[in-house]
Amino acid sequence: MKHLPIKRITIIALLILMASVSCQTEHKGKPIARVYDKYLYKDDLKNIFLSNVSPEDSILIAKAYIEKWIQTQLLLKQAELNLSDNEKNVARQLEDYRASLLIHKYEQAFINQKMDTIVSDSEVEEYYNLNKDNFVLTEPIVKALYIKLRKEAPQAQKIKEIYRSEKQEDIQLLDNLAYQAAIFYDFFNDKWVPFSLIAKELPYPVKDLKEVLARKYIEMEDGSFIYLVSIRDVTHQGQIAPLEYVINELKQILLNSRKQKIIEDLEKSIYLKAKDNNNFEIFK
Repeated sequence: MKHLPIKRITIIALLILMASVSCQTEHKGKPIARVYDKYLYKDDLKNIFLSNVSPEDSILIAKAYIEKWIQTQLLLKQAELNLSDNEKNVARQLEDYRASLLIHKYEQAFINQKMDTIVSDSEVEEYYNLNKDNFVLTEPIVKALYIKLRKEAPQAQKIKEIYRSEKQEDIQLLDNLAYQAAIFYDFFNDKWVPFSLIAKELPYPVKDLKEVLARKYIEMEDGSFIYLVSIRDVTHQGQIAPLEYVINELKQILLNSRKQKIIEDLEKSIYLKAKDNNNFEIFK
């Protein structure tokens, strides 16, 4: 079942409320604003104020409300003058908006009450294995190390010597040196990221992506900085994305599937119960 966005419904409802204020005929006191034959009275403003605002802020709120009411009435008058009688008949649309809003609120409350939001690793893995073809990469992803440091940094030469090493002692030393010297240091060894994310941090475009991914490192310099990238692993465009790269997407898919199943079961249950109780009938 498709529903209108709540934000859109709220805005429409607010405009309708403001337009309907002037339809009240029993008012006390003098009006505070008029647009053609529509009037706004002081009583109409009594529910717009918060209890914890200053008198000065209350005046500003009232002025803003009056200006908005005038604008709404002017637009409404223009619409009434230019729309046909059929176009001005919005009763059906208003009922549809109301129905959509109420149904949406009820369904969300029902989902929050009934749905288990925990997705197990086995569920994720099973869905992934059955639907791998839906997770083909549209760009290469990498596990990599990225370092940006100043040319004059005293540790620069040593960092350049060891940043591609996979020896544990070199990795530990690099971590210490980069922490002291690097302007930016990110170790993506434990997670997949799009290569484009790293490429954006480089001073120049990568001219031969295939060659870079095969070589597994990048060294660039500009006027002030040295840029180093060591690619530890790569999955190419067109290949199946690793499970860990799409795990959050998979969990969301499974949660959405649960939501849809809950809604379908709810609608079916309501329908069958009403049918058994003869709460509806179709006339022939």
